Amino acid sequence: MTKTVSQGESRYGTPEPQIALRFPKGTSYRVVKAALHKLAADAELATPASERWCVNTEDFNESGRVYLELADATPAEGARGMALLKSLAG
Repeated sequence: MTKTVSQGESRYGTPEPQIALRFPKGTSYRVVKAALHKLAADAELATPASERWCVNTEDFNESGRVYLELADATPAEGARGMALLKSLAG
């Protein structure tokens, strides 16, 4: 599995920090979902109580992503979100 952290963009044009996961061809759907749920739980637990973003997942065939839906979508909030996701991708 590979993890890629990037600053995506929501459908509204706001910053959307994300970690994309890619699995080898033929990986079970359940393995993909479990990895996404685990990473999302880690992100929730690592999020400071003062942050108001929502942690979400999105899955595809042999890939998926965990992304942060920012509350204020400011550059500072986006930077904090990216820092958190980079620390988890380590």
